[in-house]
Amino acid sequence: MADRTPSPRTPSPATPAPCASTRCRRAARTGRLARRPASPDARLCTACKRALGADLAALPGLHRESEQDLAPVSGGGLVPRVTGSRSCPPPVSDRALEVRHDVVVRLASWTRLVLDEADGARAPAPPRRTVAELAAFLGRHVGLLAAHPAAGAAADEIAGAAAALRALTTEPKAGLVPLGRCVEPGCDAEVSLPGRGGDDLVLRGPMCEAGHVLTPRQWLVLRERTTTMEESA
Repeated sequence: MADRTPSPRTPSPATPAPCASTRCRRAARTGRLARRPASPDARLCTACKRALGADLAALPGLHRESEQDLAPVSGGGLVPRVTGSRSCPPPVSDRALEVRHDVVVRLASWTRLVLDEADGARAPAPPRRTVAELAAFLGRHVGLLAAHPAAGAAADEIAGAAAALRALTTEPKAGLVPLGRCVEPGCDAEVSLPGRGGDDLVLRGPMCEAGHVLTPRQWLVLRERTTTMEESA
């Protein structure tokens, strides 16, 4: 009689977990791309893990470039301070300060996670709290980040930090309205005001290209001079 003992079934391979990155979830929702499976021993797909490493590598350069957004622009560069003048330092962009600070905070937070997860005897030395060192440290441990349960959040936050810095450097600058020549003795630079007015006008005030910020009295002198020149033209 034939043996009717059922043969053991071969277990079916487990379905890989989907990538934890918002990039993949968003692409799947829009129908542009199927949500990719996570790589073996990771919570991110190969493409998102690669993108995480690329964002970390780009952050130091983006952070350096964003220094140009801390102050108003004049002639393509930062408004210079004039030694010995009565000018005030140019106003600093709150948005740029906030974004730059947020990048440091986020990188420091994920660095702390890596340090906490590392084996005590072989724990790496903590980096200094600079964007360059924090980003380089996380880049060396991107595999640990990609495999951590919080890998999706790490990829999303670091991508967001890079995007925020890129947005700073691509934001259109406020147009400047020329008002005439500076009234400071010995200065012939052009005085201008932000064309948008509002908070920009209040924060910046009338300023010449050499960095002199006009007082209300000097502004009146400039207006009277400009009016006289227009009437005599």
